[in-house]
Amino acid sequence: MLEAIDADGIGAAQGDPLRDGVVVFVEADCPTCLLTITRLAQAGIDDVGIIFEDPAPVAARSARQAGYRGPVYAEAAPYATSERLGIETVPTAVRFDDAGAELERSVGWDRAALAALLNADLGSDEPATKPGCAARWTYTTEPLDELEEMFDLGYSDGLPVVPPTPQRVEAMLGGRDPALTLGPVPPGNGEATYERIATCAVLAGCKPSYFPVVLAACEAMLDEAFNLNGLAVTTSPPGQTVIVNGPIRERIGLHSGVGALGPGWRANMTIGRAVRLVVHLTGKGAPGGLDRGTLGHPGKLGLCIAEADSPWLPLHVERGYPREASTATVIGGDAPLSVSDHRSKHPEQLAATLAWAAAATWSPNWWPLADVTQLFVICPEHVALFNDAGWSKDDVRTAIFATPRRTGAELTGFGEAAAAAHLHPDQTFRKWLDPAQIMLIAAGGEAGRFSAVFGPCLGMGSIPITREIT
Repeated sequence: MLEAIDADGIGAAQGDPLRDGVVVFVEADCPTCLLTITRLAQAGIDDVGIIFEDPAPVAARSARQAGYRGPVYAEAAPYATSERLGIETVPTAVRFDDAGAELERSVGWDRAALAALLNADLGSDEPATKPGCAARWTYTTEPLDELEEMFDLGYSDGLPVVPPTPQRVEAMLGGRDPALTLGPVPPGNGEATYERIATCAVLAGCKPSYFPVVLAACEAMLDEAFNLNGLAVTTSPPGQTVIVNGPIRERIGLHSGVGALGPGWRANMTIGRAVRLVVHLTGKGAPGGLDRGTLGHPGKLGLCIAEADSPWLPLHVERGYPREASTATVIGGDAPLSVSDHRSKHPEQLAATLAWAAAATWSPNWWPLADVTQLFVICPEHVALFNDAGWSKDDVRTAIFATPRRTGAELTGFGEAAAAAHLHPDQTFRKWLDPAQIMLIAAGGEAGRFSAVFGPCLGMGSIPITREIT
């Protein structure tokens, strides 16, 4: 049964659309159908009934996107009208007489044939012809559950995804060449074409305005020095954390305040998820497959942080970029550990709290940590305490580095203290070998003295990589 659509921007349906006029049978997932509707709209035609083999909300949305202002109808499964009329391909245009008898039809997008059927000028834009798609009744008698289909196809990270229709992927690409590539994605080495990255961004729920960030983050992640292959197959838990700096944060709504590590913020959550889906799908780094993480951690679904404005030097400026540039930095790391300090009154005390919390990550007895960078996210109240004392990021970094020390005697007896076992009991160990291993960013809500430190990504030789967002 045909359902007339009553929505803004859509013409009112009058009478029986299958009598004395022309109707076009379409479906929303068919690119040729959308091409046809768009061309009718561009030609100013608004007296043709468009019959969607889709739910009413989908039909209304698709008609509005195409700019069509004539009457629109929807028909649910099993699409009895299409089957009765033998509509095997969409789009199909049919002209009826006033008794409901078919006079003629045009199948697919055939500009000349459809123009003749309508007695209208449809312009001269290419293509002149384009084949259509199978009508829904020819291959299913049940409504298509797109979300379940994505799970069945393996296009998910365990959560529902947005079906990557051609229209959505094209919108995500924003005119970029879909064949351009960033190279192979470890560990499975699928090719990171722009089209595949855009598909992952659609699946993740990104808006097209987020895509430049996703591209820059993927480019950083695929830098050889990041060692994605090691991160993707290890039994340890690390994921890829994206840190965004620069003006693009405000332009696309990236969040750096309350709940900065999530959940709740679409840009942050979907950008991080898109980057992970590139690893998961294109790189075949899925848990239980090539990803052999013993436990993993929730942040491996995707984690994107926007550094907040603060009195400190922004991360991207520290890393050599102009302040006005927008950048994405990717760092490998374990889950974040919340660090509460509501009592320190002096910067030395707060630095010690942060340092000893970090010293417990990975293993409390693995000293020193070599070839790693550890990420600290410092909340505004903690930043203010440091800043009021005149401490820069470098001052905080130096204090954190200098604080945790343990002797060989303290570490003896722990199986993981291999380095200490070969040295004198009085030998003093620092947790890190160099202050440069400590990365600091500012983020979080204005109230609450909770900062965080991420566990390190040990044994990979992975270094953080920054790329400019263009």
